[in-house]
Amino acid sequence: MVHAFFSDNIFGLFRLILFMFLITTQPSWHMTPMRWFVLFLACMFQFGSYFCQDFPSVLSTELQSYFNVKQTQVNLLYTYYSLPNVIMPLLGGILIDRVGIRTGLVGFYVLLILGQGIFFNFKQLGLCAVGAIATNFTWLYVGRFIFGLGGENCVVAQSTIVSKWFQGKELALALGLNITFARLGTTFNAYLMPNSYDWFGDSMIAAMFLGLFFVIVSWIDGMALAWVDLKSDQRDNVEKTIEQDKISFKDVKEFKLDFIFLTSSCLLSYTGFFLFQQNNVEMFKNIYGMDKDYANQIYSIPFYSAALMTPVFGLLIDRYGRRTLLLIVSSILLFVVNLAYYLDDKQCPSSDPCYVLPLICQSVLGIFYSLYAAVMWPCVPLCVPERTVGTAFGIVNAVQNIGLTIAPPYVGYLVEDESQEGYHNMMLFFVGISVLAFISNVALYFADYKRGGRMIRGLVESDLVKTIDKASLQGTAHVQFKNDQ
Repeated sequence: MVHAFFSDNIFGLFRLILFMFLITTQPSWHMTPMRWFVLFLACMFQFGSYFCQDFPSVLSTELQSYFNVKQTQVNLLYTYYSLPNVIMPLLGGILIDRVGIRTGLVGFYVLLILGQGIFFNFKQLGLCAVGAIATNFTWLYVGRFIFGLGGENCVVAQSTIVSKWFQGKELALALGLNITFARLGTTFNAYLMPNSYDWFGDSMIAAMFLGLFFVIVSWIDGMALAWVDLKSDQRDNVEKTIEQDKISFKDVKEFKLDFIFLTSSCLLSYTGFFLFQQNNVEMFKNIYGMDKDYANQIYSIPFYSAALMTPVFGLLIDRYGRRTLLLIVSSILLFVVNLAYYLDDKQCPSSDPCYVLPLICQSVLGIFYSLYAAVMWPCVPLCVPERTVGTAFGIVNAVQNIGLTIAPPYVGYLVEDESQEGYHNMMLFFVGISVLAFISNVALYFADYKRGGRMIRGLVESDLVKTIDKASLQGTAHVQFKNDQ
C-alpha cells in the first residue's frame, strides 16, 4: 500500500514536471507558422481601406453626373483625404504609443467606418453614404476628411504589428505582401464600385455602401488580429508591446542632404504618379475613346504590377543594393510615360478606341511604381541615425501629403472641361514633375556617394551593410504604404 502510494505520486509528480517543461519550452507563435496566419490577417486589414481610398477616380463620371459637379470638385476628395495627413504621420507614432498597438489598430479603424459609413442621425448611414442619399457633395468632403484621419494611423499600427512578428526574419517579404493585398483592394474597387453603380440602376448609394461593407469586414479582421496578438503576448508572458520610434523635431538638425533629396524625390514621384492615376480614367474615356470597363481595367495595371512585383523587387534590392541607381531608373520610366502621353496628340472616337499606347504606358508605369515603392522607403533609415527613424518617416510622409493636398485642385482645374487641350496641359505638368524627380534622384546619388554610398550597397557586399540593412528593415515597419507604399 505504501509502495503504491509512493509509486502513484512519483509518477504523478513526473507527469506534472513533464507538463510544466512542455509549457515553458514550447516555441513562441512568432517562431511558428502561426506568424503567416497573422500576416494574412494584417494584409487583409488594409484591404477595405484601399478599396475605398480611390473610389473618386473610378467613379469620376458617375460622381459628376450624380452630384452635378466638375472634375475639379471630384479631385478635391483626394485633397480632403490628404489634408489631415500633413500632420497625422508626425503624430501617428505618438498616438499609438499612448493608446497601445492593439487599441490603435481597432480604434482608429472606427474613423474609417465613420468616414465611409456608420451611424448618422440614428440611422445606419455613413458620411459618404449620407452624401449619396441626400445628393449633397459636401458630406463626401467631410467623410473623406475623417477617413483620412484614421487611414494613416491604421497603417502605422498595422506595420508595427508586422514588425513585431517578423522582426529579423522575412520582414522585407512581409511588407511586400502587405502592399500586394492592399493594392488588390484598389483593383477590386476598380471593377466592383462602377459595376455596383450600374447593377443597382445608377445607384451611388449602392456603391458607397459596398465600400462600407468592405471597411466593416476589414475592421472585424483587425479585431481578430488584435486578439491573436494579445493571446500571443499572454502566452509568451510579454508585459509590454514594442515601442514606436518617438517623433522629435530636434532630430531634424541631424538630417543631411541625402535625406532632403530623398524626401524631394518622394514628394515629386508620388505626386506625379498618384495624381495621374486619379485622373487617367477620364482621360482614357474622353481622349482614347474607351468605355468605362476598359478604362478601369487599364487604370488598374500599375496596381496589379505592384501586387506581383514589389515583394520580388524588395528581396532583390535588400540583397544586391543599387538603390540610388534604381531610383534614377524609376524616374526615367516615369518621365518616358508622361512624355509619351504628352506627345500623343490624337483623339480617338468611342467607335474606334485606342488601346496600344495606354496599355504600354500603364505597364511601364506599373514597373515604375513597383520598383520605386520597393527602393525608396527602405532608403529612409539609411539616410538618418537609427534613433531618428520615426521622425524621418513622419517627415517624408507629411511632405508627400503636402503634394497630394495642394496639387489635385490644380490638376482638376487643368482638365475641368475634359478637352484634349486640358489633358495635354496636364501631361505637360507631369512631364515637369518627372524631370524634377529625376534631378532629385541624381542629386541623391551624389549625396549618398559623398557619405560612403550606404544606399548603393547590398547585403552580399560587406558585414557592415548587413547591420545597416537590418536597421533598415526594422525602420521600414513604420512606413505608411497607402501611398506606396
